[in-house]
Amino acid sequence: MRYPVLVLAVVLLVAGCAAEEPTTYGPTTAGPTVRPKTSAPVPEDTLPVIEEPTETPAKPLCEIFTTAEISATLGLPVRKAVMTKSGGYVTCTWATVKPVDGPGVVSITRGDGALYTAYSQKVVAEAKAKKARGRKLLEGVGDQGFAIGASVSGVPIWYAVVEHAGVLTGVQASGAGSKASVGTIKAFMIEVLARG
Repeated sequence: MRYPVLVLAVVLLVAGCAAEEPTTYGPTTAGPTVRPKTSAPVPEDTLPVIEEPTETPAKPLCEIFTTAEISATLGLPVRKAVMTKSGGYVTCTWATVKPVDGPGVVSITRGDGALYTAYSQKVVAEAKAKKARGRKLLEGVGDQGFAIGASVSGVPIWYAVVEHAGVLTGVQASGAGSKASVGTIKAFMIEVLARG
């Protein structure tokens, strides 16, 4: 009968030790949640939206220069720019405030670079119709380009056309008493290209 008493003592001892042990085990923070793998697609409206970086849009052509800057370029006061679209080109024209002999204007034209040859022929024909000649290559300005013009009956009439990086740019500056010359038209074209 010693065995049942001994067994009873061992059972009580084990039960007593079990009562003194802590009731929590392992780490006190939760681990990652494991979700069951499924082959069903995730609905699009639950996916995170990743926004692409956006570029700052370029200024509209007629806003890359102020009216005061155009007046300073021509040497005569000009009105606000007027935009026209024709034949794949966009043109901004600043006309002089007071009428002058000959066209008192500054203009900037933009188009696809593929239109360079056609636009160049149009400009040369217009210049020659106004008796302006003196075509000069604009080396180092754009990928290809030229200026054409002259002082006809005391009225300077100058044009420049450049193709650069797939974009056609044409500029004109003319009017009696203006600063228009081959030097000013080249400098103006360089500034137009620099501003985009």
